[in-house]
Amino acid sequence: MENNLIIAFGDIHGCYQAAAKAVRLSEELDAKAIFLGDYVDRGPSAVKTLQILIEAQKKHPDWIFIRGNHDQMLLDLIEEKASPMDIGTVLNGEFDYWQAAKSFFEWKELDAVGRKAIYDFLNGTILFHETRDFIFCHAVLRDTGEELGKKSMDELMWNYDYEPHWTGKRFIHGHLPIRSVSETGQGININTCCGYGGLLTGLIFDEINPTDYSTIQISENGGLA
Repeated sequence: MENNLIIAFGDIHGCYQAAAKAVRLSEELDAKAIFLGDYVDRGPSAVKTLQILIEAQKKHPDWIFIRGNHDQMLLDLIEEKASPMDIGTVLNGEFDYWQAAKSFFEWKELDAVGRKAIYDFLNGTILFHETRDFIFCHAVLRDTGEELGKKSMDELMWNYDYEPHWTGKRFIHGHLPIRSVSETGQGININTCCGYGGLLTGLIFDEINPTDYSTIQISENGGLA
């Protein structure tokens, strides 16, 4: 009998033990995993987190890996499009690349093969994934008058604002830090502050009955909360 379970995970932010537990749980449930981005920065090791996800992708080529804004910052540093002391401008605000410096310097300590594997993985991440019933993305979706596929990278990775409300298909996202899973308009936010002393949340649903979902939560050290 085919298993139609999907499990989506919020921001991991370098908490590699939580990432390892997320992979194991997905395998135990025989669920298709969708990771919503921000794999790096803040937590103990961006490199270990990415290496765990790279191995998971090799074993499960149908799993989905979405790009977050912190992943993009690391890519910019790797590609020498920015330096750690730079200030970037996005949407209506600014950000500093120093947020990604720890991950970047950890990446630089790897040998050439290790650096390439991480670069290729990050470069291969996607901006969103759509199923019959849901859109999976990193940032908050809002109605900017554009179709989903025509939204800018900045909009899909950096937006925090729910206004004007998205009126399309329901979406599951991270990016905006919260303490517990919340629903706003068409959005379900599962970024429960992993890497900020919070938890990694996985949202589980069956594609046959997508309106009925449950959650699991993983501590930053890989225990079930």
